[in-house]
Amino acid sequence: MVPVLRGGWLAMGVMAVLSCLGVALPGGGAPWAGFSNDTHDIALLVPLGIVGFAASRGRDLAACAGAALAVIGGPVLSCIGAGWVLIARVPHDDMPRMDVRQAPDLIALLLMVAVLVFPAHAGWLLPGLCWLATRGLLGLSFSPRVSPRGLRSFHMADIAAMVAAMALWGRLPAGGMVADMRWGGVLIVAGCLLYMTASWRALCAGDGRRVMTGLLGGTGALVIVLAGLGLLARADDLPAMATCASRTFMLVVGTLLTWMFMARAMDAMEREAGALVLCRLGGLGVLMPRLSALFSIGLLAESGLPPLLGFSIIWMLLHLLAAMPRGGGLGADLPLLLALLALGVGWAVRMLALVRIVAVMLCGRPRTPRGAGASDPSGWEMATLLLAVLPVLCASIWPGYWLGLVAGHGPGGMTWPLVDNVALASPDGAALLHPARLCLLVALVGGVVVVLRRMACPTPARQVAGWRQGAPPVPPWMVFGDPLTQVGPGNPARMLLDMVVMPAMRRRCLRDYVRLRRRMGRSWPLLARYVDDLRPGGVMASAPVVMAMACMAALIFIAWHG
Repeated sequence: MVPVLRGGWLAMGVMAVLSCLGVALPGGGAPWAGFSNDTHDIALLVPLGIVGFAASRGRDLAACAGAALAVIGGPVLSCIGAGWVLIARVPHDDMPRMDVRQAPDLIALLLMVAVLVFPAHAGWLLPGLCWLATRGLLGLSFSPRVSPRGLRSFHMADIAAMVAAMALWGRLPAGGMVADMRWGGVLIVAGCLLYMTASWRALCAGDGRRVMTGLLGGTGALVIVLAGLGLLARADDLPAMATCASRTFMLVVGTLLTWMFMARAMDAMEREAGALVLCRLGGLGVLMPRLSALFSIGLLAESGLPPLLGFSIIWMLLHLLAAMPRGGGLGADLPLLLALLALGVGWAVRMLALVRIVAVMLCGRPRTPRGAGASDPSGWEMATLLLAVLPVLCASIWPGYWLGLVAGHGPGGMTWPLVDNVALASPDGAALLHPARLCLLVALVGGVVVVLRRMACPTPARQVAGWRQGAPPVPPWMVFGDPLTQVGPGNPARMLLDMVVMPAMRRRCLRDYVRLRRRMGRSWPLLARYVDDLRPGGVMASAPVVMAMACMAALIFIAWHG
């Protein structure tokens, strides 16, 4: 049954591609009433068909079915499909608690149905309801705390949930335009904060799948930021900015191809090396060199480093934020600065989480016998992974072709291969990004480095990552083999602190601080007893009064010496 369903999803993806190319399908795009025929919705079916074809679990296929209903359905059917995806993602052991955990999202979906059916009465509530209804689909939370309940393992069903959430956010223009200006700013700031917290949760996660779940949540936060930018552009009548926001949204849709490949690669790694717990992994870069190289391409595409798709999205997003309408003065620029600060911090933390994944999983040495016996998958499975990474590379190197595909054309269509401008343009048209040129430059420099390394360091006849019982001392050139540098989110900060302050000096300062605390702890009761003897009649000022007097004294001092 599962192979038949996977073949059906592949056929649906092919039909979606043909529809985007302008080929007339039998029955038209939406033969039944109540189904959507929008170009952006059909474009969402392209990655969803590939995800359904690559899925192997029944739960993932059920989530894909709900996501398809959310994409092509009308206002009522789309919310029903989103609720279907919410229920399908819950594991069997969590079913008794599902009604409590998913109740707010399901209630928000019910209210969203009413608002979408009657937008004239409460259309201004649509952005807030959409955020409440999709936070479970996108895995978003303002809390930086990581727990197994709040951060599930990454599977194909999470990508289907992302597709359903994107379909719901695409229905925002159905609401009234009264509160678009206010909602736009709120969504931008909230999306940047969610991006930062999702990146932090990815950094704190203890296994590879939950790290990917946190990173996928950061991609979902970018969807909210782009929705806010689109609302601002439509409210201020800025067609160039609205078009640029729509094109960036389609680039985020292209990242779903990357996530599909990452899910397949992690399935292959888990079959070979066991559970992807970070404190038990290592050495996969030597044991599985071909799969590790493909996995590194996926990580680079999601990291935001040039020249792949993540960098193109960040580049477009920064230009969109710079083109936001705002007044003069620091007060008008403060929300933009805060949004850029949160986005920059989130990007840096995201990069640190990806560096941690590479350092732990691919570098170092294996820690279990099963990990030491891992090897590259067989020929057919390796060929499927190679085919899965090809769309990622094509959409990253030539994003103009991807945008031409998903933009849709009329019946005279099939003109997308003739897209003249394959570069990405900023909203004002003053800046252009050519990812293909960056890829050519990186390939040229990388080739030179590989040649020089081969000339200087010949490869041994058999390269292995040794695993020995008893955890031998770590060589100085293999710092990520030390278990203490791999566990917990505080270790990267400790490593940076070691670069700034010498460990001996830090230990001495810590001993002095502890000694001072002990002396203060001994002298504090004596001081309290002395003050209690001095107060007249036992009257003592309260803590708020003392704090207010201290603040007044500080202000007087500053004014006197100003």
